[in-house]
Amino acid sequence: MTHPTVGHPAGLPDDPRADVTAPTPECPVEITLAALHGRWTTLVIRELLRGDHSYSELRAALPVMSDKVLSDRLAHLTRAGVVDRDRRPGWPPRVRYTLTPNGHRLGPVLQALWDWGAHREDSRSADDDPVGLRELPVHPKADRATRC
Repeated sequence: MTHPTVGHPAGLPDDPRADVTAPTPECPVEITLAALHGRWTTLVIRELLRGDHSYSELRAALPVMSDKVLSDRLAHLTRAGVVDRDRRPGWPPRVRYTLTPNGHRLGPVLQALWDWGAHREDSRSADDDPVGLRELPVHPKADRATRC
């Protein structure tokens, strides 16, 4: 194996799976993007990075998100192996959501995405928005604390 700096531009992996001409389900980047798929997913993960939560605690932390979307995101993240759903016996049933070890590993990924977006936002002018990223819809009731 050659030294990581030989033959590969900075930021590109020394991995044969990276030498493809089209996205594949086996690609680690595609796997990560699939886990983060869906609006609000990153905010649900953000809340769980702060600690385990019940459904109602997540609803209170993200008040603009509908119950259906929160349920869908939690189910998706559970299927993706990012979130554990712990149902405790008793009445009423108690359910806690917590990040799996793989879920915790998304923390630095989200930080890197944040840093990239913050740098991009700071470094461009209003005329430098060819795809309209500045005009993405944001729910009118969402304040800065719940937006991302």
